[in-house]
Amino acid sequence: MEKIAYFDYAAIVIFGVLIISFITRKMLKGRLNRDFLALVVVAFFTTIFDAYAVAFDHSGDNFYIAKYAFHTLYLLFHSCTLPFYLIFVIGITGSAHKTTKNSTYKILMSLPIEVEVFMLVLNLFRHNVFHFDENGNYIRGNLFWINYAVAIFYLVAAVVHLIVYRKTLQIGRYISIFMIIPAIILAVVIQFLYPVLLIESFAISVCVLYVCLIVIRPEENIDSETGLLRLPAYVDNIRKAQITKRYMVFVFIDISNYRTLNRSLGYQSSSKLSLEVARVISEECRDKRIRAEYYYIGEGRYRLIVENDDRPLVPECAKTIQKRLSDGFTFRGVEISLLANVCVAHWPEDLQDEKSVMLFGGQVDESPYRQGVIYAKEIMRKKNFDVLKDLDSILEDALTYRKFEVYYQPIYSIKERRFTTAEALIRLKTEEHGFIPPDIFIPVAEQNGTIHRIGHYVLEEVCRFIASDDFKDLGIQVIDVNLSTIQCLEKNLAKEISMILAAYKIRPEQINLEITETAAAFEQNELMTNIENLSARGFHFSLDDYGTGYSNISRAIEMPLSIIKLDKSITRIDENTKLYAIGVNTIRMIKDMNMDIVAEGIEDVETLKKFEEMGCDYIQGFYFSKPLPRDEFVKFIKDHLEKNGIEPETKETENKETAGKEE
Repeated sequence: MEKIAYFDYAAIVIFGVLIISFITRKMLKGRLNRDFLALVVVAFFTTIFDAYAVAFDHSGDNFYIAKYAFHTLYLLFHSCTLPFYLIFVIGITGSAHKTTKNSTYKILMSLPIEVEVFMLVLNLFRHNVFHFDENGNYIRGNLFWINYAVAIFYLVAAVVHLIVYRKTLQIGRYISIFMIIPAIILAVVIQFLYPVLLIESFAISVCVLYVCLIVIRPEENIDSETGLLRLPAYVDNIRKAQITKRYMVFVFIDISNYRTLNRSLGYQSSSKLSLEVARVISEECRDKRIRAEYYYIGEGRYRLIVENDDRPLVPECAKTIQKRLSDGFTFRGVEISLLANVCVAHWPEDLQDEKSVMLFGGQVDESPYRQGVIYAKEIMRKKNFDVLKDLDSILEDALTYRKFEVYYQPIYSIKERRFTTAEALIRLKTEEHGFIPPDIFIPVAEQNGTIHRIGHYVLEEVCRFIASDDFKDLGIQVIDVNLSTIQCLEKNLAKEISMILAAYKIRPEQINLEITETAAAFEQNELMTNIENLSARGFHFSLDDYGTGYSNISRAIEMPLSIIKLDKSITRIDENTKLYAIGVNTIRMIKDMNMDIVAEGIEDVETLKKFEEMGCDYIQGFYFSKPLPRDEFVKFIKDHLEKNGIEPETKETENKETAGKEE
C-alpha cells in the first residue's frame, strides 16, 4: 500500500514560509529566535527527507543506496526534532544558565542522540534498525525501538523542564508550548495506526506555526526597523532572570540627541540610522566575542543583556561602542554626530527586579550626555535611586498612615501690605529616607494613580485648617491648592471637591485652584468641562508656573482664570538682563486682560521692588518665608500681624466684610 505524501508537501510549504519569513524580517537576532529557527529548519529537513524516502520507496526495488540514504537522514533529523524542541523550551524559560552550565546535565542530554546517531551509522552495515528485503520493501529491525526510546527521553525531559520552570511563562504561552506535546503524540499514534497517512510532519508544522504566532509573536517582539527584539521581549527576559536567579550584565545605550535627529532627518532616514547603530553595536559584540541579547525599545534606546561568563569583556566593549557611536557617521553624505550615553549595570548586584531595571533605564534616559562609559553606581548615587525604587510602597504607606504633611507658603499682597493668601504644598518625610522632594514623588504618583488620593488628602487638610479656630485670626482670605495634570482630567472632579468643602462647611471662594501650564497645554474636553463646572460652583483659578515652556496665551484667554503666577524662570531678572524686558511686557499683557499677577521665587528686596514697580499684585518667595508646617505658619502670620500693628480681631472683621462683598 502506497503512502500518501500530500501532508508532507503541505508541511514543507509551511516550514519553508516560516524560514523565509524569519530571514526576510531579520528575525535572526536573539537566542530564542535562533533556537526556534533551528527547530523549524530541523523539522523542515526531516519532512523533505521523509518525502524523498517515500518517493524512492514507490520506485520499486531499485535505488537501494538512495533509499538507505534518505531513510537514514529522515530518522536522524526526526530524532533531532525533539532535542531541538527541548533546547527551545530551555531558551524560552530563560533557564539555559541552569542547564547548559551543568556538565553532567549536558552529557546526560547529549548521550541518547549520540547513541542513535551511532546506531544509524552502524545500520548501514548491520541493518539492525531497518533494512529492505529482496523486493525493496522497508523492514524495521530489532533495534528500531531505539528511535522511540530516544524520542520518549527528550519528550519527558521537555515536559519536566516545562513543569519545573512553569512560572517563567505567562499562562497563555505556557499552554501553547505545552500543547505541542499531546498534539505530536496524537499525530504519531494516528500515523502508527494508519501508516499510509504521513501526518506527523504536518502536525508538527501546524504546531510550530501556532507557536510562532502566539508565543514568538514577531509583530510584538521584533522591531521592524532594526531587527532587534522589542520592549515586551526585554521585560519578559528580565522577569525570567529574576525567577531563575540568573546572573548577567546590562548595557544601556541611549542616543541623547535622537529626537533632534529624527526631526531633522525624517522618519525613513532616522529608521535607517537606527539600523546602522544596531549594526555597529552587534559588530562590536561579535568582535569582542560577547554573547548578548540585543533589544531596541524605541527613540534611540538600545539594551544589551550579556551572559555572566562574558562579564570581564563588557567594559572594553562598552567603551568601544561609545567611541564608535560618538565619533559619528557619514550618513547620506552628511556627517552626523551622535551623543551616545553608554551605561553598564550588573544583575543582581546593581539591579534586582523588573521594576528596578525599568526605573534605572529611565534615569539613564534623563542623564545628560557625557563621554566615556557610565556605571550604575554613579547614577544611583546621584538620582535618589533607592527612593525611586521603593516609592510605590512608600506612597501607599504614607497614604494609609497619613504620613504626608501639608506646608503653607505665605503670599504677600502689595496693595494691602500684608499676607492675604497662602499656597498649600504637600511634603513627605520618612524615617528611612528623610524628606522626599515633591519633584521625586509627584511624577511617580501620577504614573501609579495615587495622585488622586494625594490631591484629596491635601484638599481635606486645607479645609480642616480653614475650619479651625487657628485660621480665623490670621486674616488669610484664600488658600491656593494645586491640581495635578491627571486630576484635571478626572471625571466628577467638581462633585468630589464640592463634597470635601461641604463636609467642613468651607465656601468655594476660600479655595483657589491652581492649574499648571502643563495641564493647561492639554486640549482634552474633560479639562475644560471640569473647569467650567468648578467655576459655576464659585471656585476661582490661577495658572501656575507661567513661563516654563508651555506658555500659550490663547489657552489663558479661554479659561476662567483670575490669577497668573509667573514662574521663577521669568522672575530671576538679575541673572539675565533680557528677562527684565520679558517680565515687563508679560506683566503688561496680563494686566491688560484684567488678571492679577503673582511673582514666584522672589528671594531679595531688590527683586521685590522691581516687580512691585512693574505692577505685580502679589509676591511669593523665600524673601518672606519658605513653606512652613501648619503650626509654624500660624505663628509666622500672627507675628507678622503683631509686628505691623494689625489686631487679629480687626483683621477677622475685615476678612468677613470682604467675604460679604464677594457674596
